Formats: sequence, C-alpha cells, structure tokens
Amino acid sequence: MGDSREIELPGPLREWVGGLGVGEIVSARRHLAGASRDAFRIDISRSASEAEAQRLFLMCDKGSGGGSARDAAVLRALAETPIPVPPVVGQDEGLGALLLEYMPGRSDFPSVDHASEREPTARHLMELTATLHGLEPASLEIPHLSIPASLAESAREPLARAREVVSGLGPNVDPFFRFALGWLERNVPPGESRCSLVHSDMGPGNFLFQVGRVTAVVDWEVAHFGDPMEDLAAIAVRDMATPVGHLPTRFAEYEAAAGVDIDLTRVGYYRALVLVRNSLMIGLGLAHPVEGFDVAEMTMYQTLLMRAAALVICDCMGVERPRLEAPRGTGSLDPLLAAAQLDLESVVIPALPSGLAAQRAGGVDRVLATRAHADRVGPGLDRAEIEDLASVLEERPATLPDGELRLHALFEERDHGVEDDGRRWASYFARRLLRLGERRRPLMAHLMDRLPQPLEEA
Repeated sequence: MGDSREIELPGPLREWVGGLGVGEIVSARRHLAGASRDAFRIDISRSASEAEAQRLFLMCDKGSGGGSARDAAVLRALAETPIPVPPVVGQDEGLGALLLEYMPGRSDFPSVDHASEREPTARHLMELTATLHGLEPASLEIPHLSIPASLAESAREPLARAREVVSGLGPNVDPFFRFALGWLERNVPPGESRCSLVHSDMGPGNFLFQVGRVTAVVDWEVAHFGDPMEDLAAIAVRDMATPVGHLPTRFAEYEAAAGVDIDLTRVGYYRALVLVRNSLMIGLGLAHPVEGFDVAEMTMYQTLLMRAAALVICDCMGVERPRLEAPRGTGSLDPLLAAAQLDLESVVIPALPSGLAAQRAGGVDRVLATRAHADRVGPGLDRAEIEDLASVLEERPATLPDGELRLHALFEERDHGVEDDGRRWASYFARRLLRLGERRRPLMAHLMDRLPQPLEEA
C-alpha cells in the first residue's frame, strides 16, 4: 500500500471507497474543483501484480444540497447515449459522494497544448450540445426530473427557487436581485419550443477534451428538462471566464448540427436567468460558508456574474450598456495593510508548494490588494454612487448609508411597480455593479475586463 501521506481522503470517504470492492487505494489527491463539491483523484490497485493503478475520480458534496445524487442519476441515464459521460462506479447519498471512472482529457480549455485544437474542440462541443438536445426526453429515466407541461413552467421553477434564496438572505441581499427577478418573472419567453434535457451549466470547465475532441461532459447536478436555448446561454455565460471563441460562430455550428435556428431573444433571456441564478447561489454560499468554501474566489465570481447580469438585462431591454469612467485615487494607503501584503507576497507565498494552500494564500493576497485599492478609489466611487442614487430616488440622500437604506426599502416589496421605468433602473444597476467591479479590481484579476459578448447573428 502507498504511503498514507499520499492519501488526502477523509476517513469516512476512504472507508466507503474501500468497501466498494474496487481495489486498494494507492493514493488520493485533492483536485481543486468548484464551490459546491470537493473532488479527489484516486489511484486504485486491484492486485499486487498490476503494473499500473486504475484511476478514479471522487466528488463529494460540501453541504446537504444533494448535487452528487442528481449528477449520478443523469450520468446513468446518459450512459447508453451518444453523449460521452464518465461511468458511475458508486454513489452514496448519506455521504453525498459520487465515484466515477477517470476519463481521458483535460478541463482547462483555454490552455490547450496546440492552438489548432481550440476550434475543433469548440465545434465538437456545439455538436454534442445539439445531440443532447435531440434526445427524446421520454426515453431518459431520471427519477428526480419530470417533463414540464410547458417551457414557461420550466423557466418559472428556478425563478421561484431564486425568490426563496432572496427571502433566506434577508435584508442584506443586494436590491439588484429583486429588480432582476421582477424583470425575469415579467418576461418569461412566450410561445413554445421543443423540450430537451439541458445541462444548464454547459461550457468550458464542464467538459474534458483531448486532441480536438470532447471526451466527457461532466457536472450534471443542475440538469433538467427545459428550453435548449438555456444551454447556449450557459455557454455564453461561461465564455466570460473561459473563452469559447466567437459566439456567432459557435451558434452557427450548433444550428448546422441541430438543424434548427437559434432564437437569440430566448438565449438572451436565459443568459440573464443563469447569471442571476448562479450569482444568487454563490451569495447563499457566502452567507453560510461550509468548511472548505473559498470565500475570496467565490466573491470574485459573484462580482463577475452580477455585473454581467446587469449588462445582459440592459441588452435584453435595448438599453445601451453604460461605461464607467476611470476613478481617481483620492484615499490613503494603510501602512500596516501594505506591510502585510508585502510579507505575504515576498515571504509566505514563495515558500508554499503548489496546491490548495498556495491557492488560498494567493486569494488572501488579492483580498489585501483589494482592500488597499478600495481605500484609494472608494471615496470617488462613493460620491458617484450618491449622485446616481439622487437621480433614481429623485431626492439626494444625506449620506451613502441613508441612500442604501432607501434603495433597499424601495425594492423590498415583490410587486413594486418599477416595471414602468425599468430602463432607468436597468441602467442604474449596471452602473452600480460596474462600480462594485472597480472597487474589487485586484480581486477580479484577469476577469476584470471580461464582459459578456453581445449576442449577434452569424
């Protein structure tokens, strides 16, 4: 058996894997994954004579959301379809664990070994997405899913769950979410389209690839039956952090493979819905972080998604996206904060081996840099926010906290009649969230300038 120091697997999970009869655990290394689940790469030896260990992949829910159980059900249903998915080795709802066969390929799509792989891989992703949407829903046995009576019903279900999250977050939820949900609820796409199994988080980061081909589509925990345009919206969302290329080209590839035209109006709506839903779910995690939850990284992603959601709603409403003037640095830098950041960058981080500790230390470094940046530009951003609040509230607040209180009170009522002046509010919230992004510029790092691509015809 390998050195126990190579097995970074909690005791209950180690016992469970050992009890499945798959072989002896040789090593288990933590794999840096998403916000909702921990992940481990596991090497298994079936016998002493085996020359090479078999590799497995273990996912485990960080909370009680049941994502791994839902993922397993969809994977089993897709096992005999043309969609490449990892075979399920074992699943335990009590532990929130899902053990999969290890699939060939890598997940870091923007970092392909050869530039010539980018376009073929992206094209294959669009072809597989079209194939997924062509599957007959009634032929897929997924116990936790039901086929909706209409696509409008499918859209309203996540909106209802999002309302529950807003209620659970209470008075601290940003009023943008109340505005955005109100707009989404009033603008559920009319008419009917075909119903399909949709991944709902499709795109780079959620597939493996090798030599210009997608080898596996992974992370099916939020999959459901609904409008296939939602998956194209999800690809457009993921494009911000992990660029997938020219969206009109990607959409034309989908149309060619699916034999249907894309409805960009529906794609735009679902892009706003996915952005609002995902940023709200991150907000729930930030409000109640479980052990291992990376607060710095998730704050970065929530800022990216909220800002994008506001801009996308402007697009949907035909409102020109606002721009933010570069703020002047008028605040002062705390010398203690500067010294702590210098120590972290010059002493602590260089001494850490690559892995989780180094990743978290880098996050702390960006948090300190963000605090210093906010101290410099914050006063100017605060003045701009007060002026903006004076315009939309039609009365200048005495202080920024006073204006924030009035804004929150205005949007506390679910049916507040802002729809008659929605364009003005859409533009305001876009400016508000652009300012939030600027305040957190160091935390945003390379994502600071990543804005949602406009949806255009090919």
